[in-house]
Amino acid sequence: MINVKLSTRSLAAARSVDPYVTPAAVHAAVEIAVLEQLREVVSWDPDAIQARIARIEKATGGS
Repeated sequence: MINVKLSTRSLAAARSVDPYVTPAAVHAAVEIAVLEQLREVVSWDPDAIQARIARIEKATGGS
């Protein structure tokens, strides 16, 4: 099981697409997205993972 903390930012982003989306629906979608990403990167070199994190943080303005 993956423990995902739903931020107000992620809920706000989802509600910008659908104002009636529930926190539970956003949580489930985020949890599945994280799981799919973990399956993709499980075999990556740790340096490649760190580089990806840095690119994402730069693009989104931080962690």
